[in-house]
Amino acid sequence: MNELIGCFVKSKTGRDAGKCYVIIDTHNEYVYLVDGNIRTLDNPKKKNMKHIGKLNYFDPSLIEAIDKKHIKNEEIKRAIKLLQIETSNKEVKPPL
Repeated sequence: MNELIGCFVKSKTGRDAGKCYVIIDTHNEYVYLVDGNIRTLDNPKKKNMKHIGKLNYFDPSLIEAIDKKHIKNEEIKRAIKLLQIETSNKEVKPPL
């Protein structure tokens, strides 16, 4: 389960469906998610693993900072923003 720490995920269900998060901790079948904005490091969201979808994107520097407990909310916000920019650039845009 510790291999999930630092992974980017997207919520599948609930009010926050479709929102991107970073996993900062795991406990049994639950993960603790942060987005650096509403869900900060001081107030992570507890969510069942079956209600999230893992994204195929990693930020090694973010994982290292989480492991060393030297992570800041601003770094998480920046990483999620970069993920959103990267995925929006990969989407195929229909011709006009």
